[in-house]
Amino acid sequence: MNFGGTPAILTVGGEYEPGSQPPTTNGYMDMEEWWRVQRKAGLRQVECGRCGRWKFPQELSGVIDKSTAYKRDGTPVPIESPVCNGCHPTQHTDGGADE
Repeated sequence: MNFGGTPAILTVGGEYEPGSQPPTTNGYMDMEEWWRVQRKAGLRQVECGRCGRWKFPQELSGVIDKSTAYKRDGTPVPIESPVCNGCHPTQHTDGGADE
């Protein structure tokens, strides 16, 4: 395709809705387009408490890790951090362990 006499490349990405799960393809352009739709909708990322990666709310599991830190004077400070779907262990109905 030529644009004003200069060769141009036209890329077509997927169409994403606010709050949708991230694309399963590894394409950079698809992830970038999905990210822009989420940001434009007002969604903001939160850091996962286990892996440290920044995730949108729809990528987080309902699990929240809770712990307690202590100030120098011994005052307890509760800490809560969300856990992403990738870090949260899968639930087995048969009571077995992850394989």
